[in-house]
Amino acid sequence: MSKRQTTTITKRQRLKRDRWLYFLLIPGILYFLIFKYAPMWGVVIAFQDYSPFKGMLGSEWVGFENFINFFQNPDFFRLLRNTFILAALDLVFFFPAPIILSLLLNELRINSYKRTIQTFIYVPHFMSWVIVASITYIFFTTSGGVMNEIVSYFYGKEINFLSSPEWFRPLIMGQIIWKETGWGTVIFLAALATVDQEQYEAAIVDGAGRFRRLWHVTLPAVRSTIIVLLILRLGNFLDTGF
Repeated sequence: MSKRQTTTITKRQRLKRDRWLYFLLIPGILYFLIFKYAPMWGVVIAFQDYSPFKGMLGSEWVGFENFINFFQNPDFFRLLRNTFILAALDLVFFFPAPIILSLLLNELRINSYKRTIQTFIYVPHFMSWVIVASITYIFFTTSGGVMNEIVSYFYGKEINFLSSPEWFRPLIMGQIIWKETGWGTVIFLAALATVDQEQYEAAIVDGAGRFRRLWHVTLPAVRSTIIVLLILRLGNFLDTGF
């Protein structure tokens, strides 16, 4: 039997042995094919004078005309700047939020209380952005909004949060943090659950307080998880959501 035939048999044996591992790849492959690659067909409308009534096959092909008009638009650099600012704010304020919340939850010793808090902070993730925007409107509107009632009580005047340009970015960041921070704690809490409890006991014996244990035991244990998620976040730096 030749060496090539031996190699072929070995590969077949590996495929047969690991067939269930390859089977587990199917859901992931289908996800990317359906939700990532199939929608890329819609990219062609960027090169067309697209009309919903004519569709992608009937719309006129204009090449790079849309891109030229966009880059020559006076608002292009303002839009680009705002995108970078929102992305930077997301990285500075939202990314650390799940880490901080996970560390706080990890310090709770009453499991029933901890699970209850986790349940409540997970709920906003499952709400649509329409509901989040509606809640924001109810809280910040000048027509009886809760926040404006409080501001009016203490300062004697209302603030038009929803129409003031200076409040746009804080509102957007507040919405993102409120909606996604709880769900972002899932990975970090899982990482924290793997920390060897003997390390905490050794730190206590050495006289380390709660903050010292947090700084020298807990954070180093999840450092690799934080770095990996930060790299993944940087890969979507300009993805500022809807």
